[in-house]
Amino acid sequence: MSQVPKYRFSFTAASLLLNELISFSRMMLEDEIQLEDLNPEMMHRQRAKTNKREFAELFLRLSVLDRPLMEKLVYGTQDDQKQIAIIAFGRTYAFFKDFVEEVMLEKIALFDFKLEERDYNSFISKKSIEHEELDQLADSTKYKIKQVLIKVLEQGGLIDNINERNIIIPVVEREIERIIAQKNVEDLKLLLYTEQKIASI
Repeated sequence: MSQVPKYRFSFTAASLLLNELISFSRMMLEDEIQLEDLNPEMMHRQRAKTNKREFAELFLRLSVLDRPLMEKLVYGTQDDQKQIAIIAFGRTYAFFKDFVEEVMLEKIALFDFKLEERDYNSFISKKSIEHEELDQLADSTKYKIKQVLIKVLEQGGLIDNINERNIIIPVVEREIERIIAQKNVEDLKLLLYTEQKIASI
């Protein structure tokens, strides 16, 4: 049996970082700076340690965006920007992608649009069976993972707020839909596209 790749939980060091993602993308597009030439000092954070940790996550997320998506991230509407940041986040962190697909999409299929605590707990229990690294985490880390995941859902516009947690299905511009589908149509699930909706594209 092939081993399941381990989850990457480094996103706890940095939530969606939408403004920073836009800023670095703009540098790459307008100043023609290559990804490998970016550096943590460009974030202008006061603490060097925070700089490095957040930059490392931004670097990973930027590396999964192709130029057309990056252009939409820089020059698109605020909704466009949030959606592309979610795509970058989901492509980078399989834990987040699995949660959106296996919890949120399943709830939508049942016309249930409210994320409950039990939904998250059930997901974690199920994933712990195939991802031993989840069991090895400290309780404080587990709490932080949940906290940041919910925050990212809010920042990306997939839920209304961190307290109510009502699921919001985004309205995606056709051009963004097309760009995402060209690379991997399954990524549209990160924007809460059902199998039926994907089939109709």
